[in-house]
Amino acid sequence: MISSALRRIKLGRLDAVGVGLAAALAAWIAVSAAVGDGNPLPQIALLVMTCAAYAAGRHFGNDRRSTIRAAASVVLAILMGVVLSGPDALSGAPLAPPLGYGNANGSLYVLGAAAAVLVALSAKPETVRATAGLFAGVFLFLAAMTLSKAATALAMGLILVTLVIRQLPRWFVFAGPLVITGTFAVTAALGLTHGRSIAPSLVDQLSERRSQLWRESIEIIAANPVFGVGPGMFAHKSPTAMSDSDARWAHSAYFQVATELGVVALVLLGLLLLWVFVAIYRSQQSDRLAIIGAAAVTALAVHAAIDYIAHFPAVVAIAALLAGLTSSRQAPG
Repeated sequence: MISSALRRIKLGRLDAVGVGLAAALAAWIAVSAAVGDGNPLPQIALLVMTCAAYAAGRHFGNDRRSTIRAAASVVLAILMGVVLSGPDALSGAPLAPPLGYGNANGSLYVLGAAAAVLVALSAKPETVRATAGLFAGVFLFLAAMTLSKAATALAMGLILVTLVIRQLPRWFVFAGPLVITGTFAVTAALGLTHGRSIAPSLVDQLSERRSQLWRESIEIIAANPVFGVGPGMFAHKSPTAMSDSDARWAHSAYFQVATELGVVALVLLGLLLLWVFVAIYRSQQSDRLAIIGAAAVTALAVHAAIDYIAHFPAVVAIAALLAGLTSSRQAPG
């Protein structure tokens, strides 16, 4: 009965797993708020929006022309945001537009570069491919202008992957989860060893305050491992956050989830991320598009491990859309 229902709405078993994980995470957010404190609605709304963006990408990814149009729309929308923001968008200021946070702007431009590369790889006319490649270079420049070292490095990594993509096997998609896990492991190690002068150069690059926030996150998780302290409550539990309004986030999506919702939610989030990579790997898109889609998701997830860019809906929605575009289970026409 369940299998026939899934077929009627054109969902496979893998899709059902993804829906189940998303539903379980949404339910756990509500449970965490009920057991502890906080408002679950903003986080549930962000999760629903992300799923909707992914579903839209899946829909458009079934057709080559629709894939190009959707990716090109992302490119144009981001560039329009930059143009409408005026010279301030290129100032490199911490609170620069269009998103009001320089590092989030950098992440946005990395995704813009990924969208431009998708257009370049999908289009047939050489003029369109060349123009899309030029836009990818523009986004690399914009990422550098934000002065975000992470965004600049991730944008350069994306361009590098594009240059050697013909030599990369499809299983390279799974390099993403390994990089994300490694990044989180490093942040956990820096949090655990905060104040012991271990890897001081790396701490200097990331900032002492970040490692302090990660240390406090680990302490909060140890005290509230199952349900966390409640959605949105990190700012009311972290000593650093309470003394500095600019540090109200954990500067890590994973520590933020674990402190507010518990380890169960962190595991669900990790499984949902892994599911995305599996969906991209098993898609009917070409190897090159699959690898770029995985690279875009990896860039967001890595950046989210060291900054609070996941709190910007536009960034998360665009990443989900690109993941959906490259997860099509139907060969593009």
